[in-house]
Amino acid sequence: MLLLLLTAAAYFYFHWQYLALVKKLKNQPHRRVWLMLLSFLINYLFFIFCSVLEFPLVLNWFLFAFLLFGETLLFGCGDQRCALFGTLLCILYGLSATIFCRSIAAIVMNQPLQNFDNHTTSAANMKGIPVLLGFLLAGIILKFMERESIVERIRLILRYPKQQSFLLEMMGGLFFYLFINLLLYSTPLNDLLLKVWSLKSCLFCIISFYIAVRYTKRVCELSDYREKNRWMEQELEKRKLEEDQLRQQASLDVLTGLQNRQAAEEALAFMVQQQISFTLCFIDLDGLKNVNDRYGHEEGDRYIMTAAEQIHRACRSSGDRVFRYGGDEFLILFIELAANAAEKRAETINENFRFLEGFSYPLSVSYGVTQNTTESDWRKLITEADHAMYEQKRQKQMARE
Repeated sequence: MLLLLLTAAAYFYFHWQYLALVKKLKNQPHRRVWLMLLSFLINYLFFIFCSVLEFPLVLNWFLFAFLLFGETLLFGCGDQRCALFGTLLCILYGLSATIFCRSIAAIVMNQPLQNFDNHTTSAANMKGIPVLLGFLLAGIILKFMERESIVERIRLILRYPKQQSFLLEMMGGLFFYLFINLLLYSTPLNDLLLKVWSLKSCLFCIISFYIAVRYTKRVCELSDYREKNRWMEQELEKRKLEEDQLRQQASLDVLTGLQNRQAAEEALAFMVQQQISFTLCFIDLDGLKNVNDRYGHEEGDRYIMTAAEQIHRACRSSGDRVFRYGGDEFLILFIELAANAAEKRAETINENFRFLEGFSYPLSVSYGVTQNTTESDWRKLITEADHAMYEQKRQKQMARE
């Protein structure tokens, strides 16, 4: 009776450590103690049932594997891969530990392996103490596996189904290898070679599983690095796109949709540096201040937007660029166009204003044109065009007076 209670305590320890490991793998915040206790009770009653009916060890552990898979699936919230991995892990360590202890006991006590099988009614059966020690040893191993470094290694493997499938296949092979070695417990021979072979089998499975885990972990790390690199590339592309969008928004005038002063100066500096031939036309709206004072700023904005549309129409579609340089100032860069041709295009803006209806005030622009020849300072080009524009504006004022 005492041995039975001690065996139950050893199995409870083994079972508790196993479900604690599953909880860590699933990163569950709380232990469902009632479920762990119920699972232990069902499992241990199953072991007693198998012992009473004296099932062969192969059938005993095979049925236990199915039972444990269902319990792990329930405890692990329906994750089949994690449940299968946990079940095979538990079977490998639990069965290897009990085989190891039975084999050592058979060697030390000079008894055949048959005396440590599941025939509990036999007077020669001695499986009690080896089974107790086997469950205790397996529990200690599972407790060791709850270390954070080992848990993180297994979590990494569980994140990659393809690599995990390889490990599950390896564990399945080791699982059946151990089952085949359980057939040794049906022989009545008291042969040291058979006992050493049984001992070797459990050690082989543990070492093979360790190597398979390390290999799978390395492969998963490579996959993890590839995913991180891919994620970083996507983030860099996303940030670059956001920067381009922000740069584009920063270079646009909100009212007209044209590029602003900053963009104009950058374009001028680039074209001068690359020695691209162009003509600069500096345009100023006539009478915008009077329109704002008399009709309000909303009407002034309508004046600006109408002028921006007409200025854009005066440009060619083959590379000419328009900028809103200030409140009532615009710049046109006529690419590879002579100054006199640029003046004619600028004059069409005033001509087109005459055909517009719906304005109770005159619309017109004053402009100045300068052609880039050998000038290397784009600021001087703006100054020259600005002076020419003001000269035209002054002549208009004198003509009116």
